[in-house]
Amino acid sequence: MDIKLINRGTEGELLLSGRIDAGNADDFAELVLKIADRFKDITLNMAGLKYISSAGLRGIQRLYMKVHSNGGELKAINVGEYILEVFELTGFAEMLNLA
Repeated sequence: MDIKLINRGTEGELLLSGRIDAGNADDFAELVLKIADRFKDITLNMAGLKYISSAGLRGIQRLYMKVHSNGGELKAINVGEYILEVFELTGFAEMLNLA
């Protein structure tokens, strides 16, 4: 897993690549929750993300809850076919603003 942050003022864009799985999901959640303290709105750019496990989905759910409690919006862009299928099967497609 690799994460790069682009600062867009009140919005942070996270460029995600690799895999988010049980081995790194806690680190992912810890990092993105810290980023949610800095930015009102967050965009997850998933162009390079190849795999996400249920542990990774929990991190995204926690991020979603924090962003929304702060009055912001969480959206996902460049979602690949496999990740989109996971989001659709788990209900995350309805939760996230997919662009």
